[in-house]
Amino acid sequence: MKKYQSNYLRIATIVAFLFVHQLLKAQWPQWRGPMRDGFCAESNLLKAWPAEGPRLAWSSDTIGFGYGSAIIQGNIIYATGLKESSEIMTAFDINGKIIWQKRVGKAGENSNGSLAPGSTPTFYKNKLYFLTAAGEIVCINPTTGALVWAISIPKKFEGAIGSIMGRTSIFCESPLVVDDKVILTPCGKNATFIALNSSTGETVWASESIDNAGNFVSPILIQGEGKKLIVSNTENFYVAVDLNTGKIVWKEKGSATSVPLPGNKQVYFTCTDDGGKMLNISNDLNSFSFKWSDGLKIKPLGGAVRLGNRIFGTYDNRKGILCIDWETGKQQVFDKDIRGASLLAANGMIYCYEDKAGRVSLLKPTENSIEIVGSFKVTMGQGAHLAHMSMGNGILFVRHGDSLMAYNIKQK
Repeated sequence: MKKYQSNYLRIATIVAFLFVHQLLKAQWPQWRGPMRDGFCAESNLLKAWPAEGPRLAWSSDTIGFGYGSAIIQGNIIYATGLKESSEIMTAFDINGKIIWQKRVGKAGENSNGSLAPGSTPTFYKNKLYFLTAAGEIVCINPTTGALVWAISIPKKFEGAIGSIMGRTSIFCESPLVVDDKVILTPCGKNATFIALNSSTGETVWASESIDNAGNFVSPILIQGEGKKLIVSNTENFYVAVDLNTGKIVWKEKGSATSVPLPGNKQVYFTCTDDGGKMLNISNDLNSFSFKWSDGLKIKPLGGAVRLGNRIFGTYDNRKGILCIDWETGKQQVFDKDIRGASLLAANGMIYCYEDKAGRVSLLKPTENSIEIVGSFKVTMGQGAHLAHMSMGNGILFVRHGDSLMAYNIKQK
């Protein structure tokens, strides 16, 4: 009997693993994908595009203006944007038909007036979590769009927003939800990190304040030896806190304006003051050491992606694809006319979306070269092309201003 039970459990475990693996391949539930690293596990995708680019399956110009990415959960797509003085969220079916569109908060404002949201929603246990530009964290019913709960980060935690290019910005962090905790970095006088109960919005913990403003960064999760760390960076520090307690485990002076790229007890911070840095984290996660620094300033906000043992990124105002060895920091620069791009990786390929040119390119990397095997110009929408792409169910989602485009990139 024990033998049969053991075999049954083994088979059940394998089936569960395969189910979860397939589920992850079919969804993009948060900022930069399932692991927040810009990587999609889908396969059977086009290895080259026709001259005009992949087929446009559908598009919408009704989502409101914004810079947040679309997310995909099963066969539903969610996107947010600014309409008049309100932030709205829209749910689409896989064919682009609107299921619902609801107001989720007021617009963020600075001296230039109303500002479009830059946050991306997060889907977790049949709820949506979204941080408005005004700093209100909202929990939404994904079936109806109804509000479940909402909390003002500026009012409750005196959240402090940073600046970019000398201008005060807005809240644009994308919530991380782990173990029924909604993680945010208000960076105010009351707390640097906070964890809210995902069901009620009640405060689980608030970490001590390091009295430093926020940055254009969303947190990531690092795991090891029964412990989980939340890692992010404020305007002037790298910071890690214990997921269960909120205790600051370590911090180090340094600045970065792109989401940290996670590895196995390693973190790569792009675009720091003196270039990217690789951190080795100890087995117990209680300390770290600098492994290497590359001296490169990868495009702010565009981030980097990892394929195999290599990191890929772009410059901001210079052409070229940067390639960095994950273990050594050794660099290659490929002379391609691509600059200032956000990146996504899938099926051994790299997808680039340039923020000024509005061009989407498909790149095929080899050991010593990169080949551009397709590109197209985004013609819908307006403003800078700052939203990161998303991918799910063989569809590449590209957002520009108030427009969302869905391109079919499946192989036939």
